[in-house]
Amino acid sequence: MRRLAVWMLALACAGSAAGCSDDDNSAKVPSAVRSAFDRMYPAATHVSWKGRNPYVLADFRDGADVCQAWYDAAGAWFMTKTEMTYGALPQAVRTAFEASDYASWEVDDVDRLQRNGLETVYVIEVESGPMDYDLFYTEDGVLLRAVADPDDDEYEGLLPADLPQAVREFIERRYPGARILESEFEDGELEVEIVDGRTPREVCFDADDVWIRTKTEVTASEVPEAAMQAVRTSQYGAWEIDGIDHFDSAVREWYRFELDDPLSDREVELSVLPDGTIL
Repeated sequence: MRRLAVWMLALACAGSAAGCSDDDNSAKVPSAVRSAFDRMYPAATHVSWKGRNPYVLADFRDGADVCQAWYDAAGAWFMTKTEMTYGALPQAVRTAFEASDYASWEVDDVDRLQRNGLETVYVIEVESGPMDYDLFYTEDGVLLRAVADPDDDEYEGLLPADLPQAVREFIERRYPGARILESEFEDGELEVEIVDGRTPREVCFDADDVWIRTKTEVTASEVPEAAMQAVRTSQYGAWEIDGIDHFDSAVREWYRFELDDPLSDREVELSVLPDGTIL
């Protein structure tokens, strides 16, 4: 561990003085990383290296493409980011974007994220006045999320991670053919984002890899009439619906409404069972 830390420090120092040549600081790169990179990108030029513990990043050109590849110190590849033009996006992504609420916004940057064992993701950065969003799409045009004011580390959260076998088997069994997008630990739970057909879902597991619940964003038309009626006749009936999530678990299912008071800045979350019972 100490050798890795020392190497990362040396690479970071070397990277600060890096130029454009292929060999500017390659002597600081572990041989396993350099070998893996050379196998994947034999025609790469303008290669430079930097460390972002515990990863090793290669910035380079592959033909006309400007790329960045992520490895660990053992040479395992995790992700490659490639800068693209809007016209080079898959047709399904362009069609989805041009039908979205962001179609009139200015496209600033476009990236493709190829990841080891996970779905390729396309990111369109758009701007409108002071607003700045990153839009994440699957190759077949499913909008996964829109992130306001993205930071420089946004892509790091999309790096592949090993999932427990029990988790993978549950997802394959309950959501056959689902594509795994990413996973992270949050408040003691493992959250796995998937695309089930064309529906994004968040599947949560406990510390023993046991399924807790699945969250799916839905529209009002997908909510049972009894649940909608319960919201309309509640004390929040005049409030605006900002979003609706459907939750499914081994015990029950329910809908969570995010409600905004149009006359103030107040917000509330209201959970309702399919039969209209307010929790």
